[in-house]
Amino acid sequence: MVGVLSLSAGLNFWNLSANGWANAFYTAAVQSGLHSGEAFLFGSSDWGNAISVDKPPLSLWLMGISVRIFGFNSWGILIPQALLGVATTALLYFVVRRRASAAAAVTTALAFATTPIVVLLSRYNNPDPLLIFLMVLGLAATLRGIESRRVRWFLAAGAVLGLGFLAKQFQVLLIAPALAGAVLSTGRWGWRKSLLNGGAAILSFAVVAGSWLAFVDLTPATSRPYVGGSTANSLTELTVGYNGINRITAADGYVTSLIPQEFGGTGSDAGLLRLFNANYNQEASWILFLGLACGAMSAWCLRRTRAKAIAIASALWLVTAYVLLSFMGLDIHTYYTVSLAPPLALTVGLGLEALSLAPRSARRRATMALGIGVSALASWLTLGSLVPSEPMHGLAVTTLVLGLGGAVLTAIPPPLPWINRAAACAAVIGLSIGPVATDFATVSRGQTGSSPASGSLTASPSSMSRFLASLRNSDPKWASELALGASPPAPLVERLADSNSSCRWAGATFPAQTAANWQLAIDRPVMPLGGFSAIDPSPTLDQFKKLAGEGSVCYLIDYPEMDPITSNQPAISEIIAWVRNTFSAYTVEGATVYRLRAAQ
Repeated sequence: MVGVLSLSAGLNFWNLSANGWANAFYTAAVQSGLHSGEAFLFGSSDWGNAISVDKPPLSLWLMGISVRIFGFNSWGILIPQALLGVATTALLYFVVRRRASAAAAVTTALAFATTPIVVLLSRYNNPDPLLIFLMVLGLAATLRGIESRRVRWFLAAGAVLGLGFLAKQFQVLLIAPALAGAVLSTGRWGWRKSLLNGGAAILSFAVVAGSWLAFVDLTPATSRPYVGGSTANSLTELTVGYNGINRITAADGYVTSLIPQEFGGTGSDAGLLRLFNANYNQEASWILFLGLACGAMSAWCLRRTRAKAIAIASALWLVTAYVLLSFMGLDIHTYYTVSLAPPLALTVGLGLEALSLAPRSARRRATMALGIGVSALASWLTLGSLVPSEPMHGLAVTTLVLGLGGAVLTAIPPPLPWINRAAACAAVIGLSIGPVATDFATVSRGQTGSSPASGSLTASPSSMSRFLASLRNSDPKWASELALGASPPAPLVERLADSNSSCRWAGATFPAQTAANWQLAIDRPVMPLGGFSAIDPSPTLDQFKKLAGEGSVCYLIDYPEMDPITSNQPAISEIIAWVRNTFSAYTVEGATVYRLRAAQ
């Protein structure tokens, strides 16, 4: 296990500074929290407190504490995520080890630590590493409650998941069906006691999560930033809408409709095989078939052991995440697949436990062999789908031969014990080649922007990796600025950094990634007009006119290539039109700047 934790730490920390500011949208919010207590509390994008990020601020608070210890730099921002990745690996080990063998626990930890999307996000400042840690911690508390029959553990589980809500809202409830299934399947207390414990957990969750909802929405709008991502300046509306139902059901969106045809395709890719297509297969699908097979086997075969509750919870969690990700709407990012990583690792480890308890069972060996064989085939197809120039492409045949060899040796009880060891080695090595090679490809290069992706370039011309490669080349420019942000020209950086210090905002621009890049470059607050995608109705034209008239905003940095986005939002398009018609512009290295005269 020391070796597994060392591997996890090595993957998470090596070349970490290559990611720079990573997701500048969140980094700028951490920077704002250094300058303003209000910005820290509400997770403001800027320390003028115009608008918040579109997530609750728990992850930002953690990074805010880190940069106060390690300094405001790339390491200070990313250290919490890297540590959370290692901590989750260790927590999964202890959760399994308490109920199963050391081999099962180490296998679980190893599978999680090497899952490419886990490595990617453990080196990135999105809220997901904190969310996953809290979900696993909620699982651990629930299992202790089942075993001890003490309601305090269910209260703790609800509180932990409530904190998960403060990281990424309702996404934390992805584990709820699994926890409920584990509690109901034990049959230890009867329905009345089960409902009591479940009610305690729900109440605890509601208190923690609801207190933040109430605090934000009951704070007068004039005393806090606008709630980014909402249409009504309401955290409740953001929770239910943009970060809730819309994420699952959205069939289309204005931004996604503008993606070039060669990348956007036609219709939705939703379906049972979505997670195996070129957009998602490098993230977490290498051993997904094995996980599903082991989940079914362990839930049944461990039903009379101390691992019953965790086996049922792991299987239900994996199925819930798999079905949701496979069929949710188009408002999906490839890194959402991190939701698969903990239950996938758990089911594989517990599948090994089920096989070890009856090593000569033909059914168990056949189930494991099937999972290994199909996963080897999936790995072969994934590696073969990469462009031939990628080093990983040449590993396809090796992973297939070793994987299928391990599957064949696993299928039939061997006459000699050493054949079991050979089968295990062949299967582990064969199935590890793809994920580990992807991990090294991921850590060897820097990642920035709002949509990081694991692995290497695929041969599919319509894949996400191709689209991201085009964005890095500013093609199309509007999408590049939305996902990565425009780079501020050096002459303008000096001008805005030295602008009138009486201005509350040195400048205003759009979208939020670009505003973040400007703010980080000049170390002055920059207002992100319209929030993340420049489509939030904040500020209104009258509000902006008032701010400009008071001298609160010095400059507006205009990006005409973003007009297809801003034209869909009347409030922001009216501001841009008013500035263009009222003030004189000058252009420096592609950036069009308006000095708002009242701010001089």
